[in-house]
Amino acid sequence: MNPKIAKAMNDMDTKPIRDLASEIKSSGSKIIDLNPGPLRKNCNKMMAFLINSVQEATDLRLCLDTPNPEAIETGLTICKDKPIINGFSLEPHKMEKILPLAVESDAEIVGFLLHPDGKVPRSLDERLSLAVTLAGEAKKAGLPTERLIIDPIVVPISWEDGTAQARDVLSCIRLLPDLLGFPVKTVVGLSNLTSGAGTKTDSFLIEEVYLAMLIEAGLDLALLNVLRKRSVGTAFICDSIKNSRVWSWGEVDV
Repeated sequence: MNPKIAKAMNDMDTKPIRDLASEIKSSGSKIIDLNPGPLRKNCNKMMAFLINSVQEATDLRLCLDTPNPEAIETGLTICKDKPIINGFSLEPHKMEKILPLAVESDAEIVGFLLHPDGKVPRSLDERLSLAVTLAGEAKKAGLPTERLIIDPIVVPISWEDGTAQARDVLSCIRLLPDLLGFPVKTVVGLSNLTSGAGTKTDSFLIEEVYLAMLIEAGLDLALLNVLRKRSVGTAFICDSIKNSRVWSWGEVDV
């Protein structure tokens, strides 16, 4: 979706990709999410090009974010460090093609709380029920619980029930460890919250406020635009307070 990166992929030009990877690393990020889309053509070649280009610029851990299982399998062989697979759900083709890749490679994998038909849950009870089923299926497939990262699915706040859904995601994160009986890693796609808002300044404020609420609820990982410095600053400040780290004014540049 980034025109510069799309052109770089098409032209097999590593520089724009290396430049962006370096910028992401300088933001303080710990992981880079690589989302090249479904990669319907030359998926192995394109995935290898993207990963190698990023790894030329940074040693950050990678997250392979594509619904194409063949591209994920290629990525698993190229990544210098064990990547995260992003991800699978109860949709049959993802259960059959993507979940086994995590089991076989000892990789962590994101599990989306979506119905088998791909629909988003509309209540807290639905999310919790899906979490139980998803964790059960992952265990049955041979995935250790510590390698499962659950995404409770953040939806646009502009939806008719958007604020209720945002509240339910917070409750879901808080309840998952007791519900499933093991420490649960969680992740959200934060940009989903303001999808459709464009460059409205209010969307930045909404993102920052909700990110703080997510961290307080126990969120482990956030997929976000690290070029939004205030969102990154919010994450660092929350982490410092939550984990009682020694504060440094120079750590956060907002």
